[in-house]
Amino acid sequence: MSNIVFPDYSHSLLNLTNSILKYYGVKTEYTSLPFIDKILEEGKYKNVVFYLVDAMGTGILKKHPQESKFLLNKNIDDLTTVFPSTTVAATTTAITGLPPAHTAWIGWQQYVKEEDKNVIFFLNQDYYNEDYKFSYNVAEKFAKITKIYELIEKQNPNILTHEIFPEFRVKEHKTILDQVETVLKTIHNGKSNFIYAYWDKLDTYLHEYGTTSDIVKNHVDEINKAFIKLNNMLPEDTIVIVTADHGQIDIEGVNLWEYTDLTSLLRNQPSIEARATAFYVKEDKHDEFQDIFNKHFKDKFVLYRSTELIETGIFGKGKKSPRTQGFLGDFFAIAIDKYSFRLQNAGHVHKATHAGLLKDEMMIPLILLSKKLSN
Repeated sequence: MSNIVFPDYSHSLLNLTNSILKYYGVKTEYTSLPFIDKILEEGKYKNVVFYLVDAMGTGILKKHPQESKFLLNKNIDDLTTVFPSTTVAATTTAITGLPPAHTAWIGWQQYVKEEDKNVIFFLNQDYYNEDYKFSYNVAEKFAKITKIYELIEKQNPNILTHEIFPEFRVKEHKTILDQVETVLKTIHNGKSNFIYAYWDKLDTYLHEYGTTSDIVKNHVDEINKAFIKLNNMLPEDTIVIVTADHGQIDIEGVNLWEYTDLTSLLRNQPSIEARATAFYVKEDKHDEFQDIFNKHFKDKFVLYRSTELIETGIFGKGKKSPRTQGFLGDFFAIAIDKYSFRLQNAGHVHKATHAGLLKDEMMIPLILLSKKLSN
């Protein structure tokens, strides 16, 4: 079990965001990273760029050491991400400064009882029937969040805040170099700026081709070169904080629906993620479900009663959204090996993924780019 890493909510993505909020004078509910607080305060930066590269976990960089040489050299620390180690939970933490238990943004698809559907919050559509569209924003109604831009601007009316996203939102950002050009243009606007930049394609390539594929290797090289350019063109008054939401591991799929003795006990379809899965079980079948699950999967997943799991603090400590417990189902299974459930019986099969507790899923880099730190 030495390869298992639990989230450390005193040294994580959560605390990194809270250091940024603290720098801008925003009162925070969670602790910051003292060494980042010191760097930001001493630097008195006019521009802060928070750059999140989806799936660029420390393990991915280390698998491609030549292609990521610059990034590894600039990596000053490794943090844990939040749990689950997945984009929905982690990027929401990054842009709110709150853990998943607080935001109730837990995973790719979440069961919303009012709709009796598993909703993909990012897309506002049903996971098991993607043709079904909702007439209102489900996440906005049931798990509304306040982003850090609003908090920073309220405290600092002179600070301009920006989101810089890839091609799915900004068609001109076909490459990460295109995106870096926009970041550079923004920090040269003569104003004081906070920028959140997000890049997605590494995550896509990892899912499709696996962690050691040439396509992934070449894209890591592309990312590395883009950050070299960004670093070389930074003005003295700017710091770039680069991190990830999670890593990925190569996986072996398990078609859950082949285990009819187990799935026949469910009252709703499973939710959250393929390596961190919430199960809604018929009321009188809890003990039977637990026995059958462990018979099939005890070496691949650890099964918890959700009411007990949330109290461990794995989703974050402190305040919890009133929706969080309901999103976790009756039981929650966490992957502790390479296996991943196929939740859609005829769905596309990934070669690599995330959301579990393995080291390469959980550990993320903390990379700093600044002329002041180089001097």
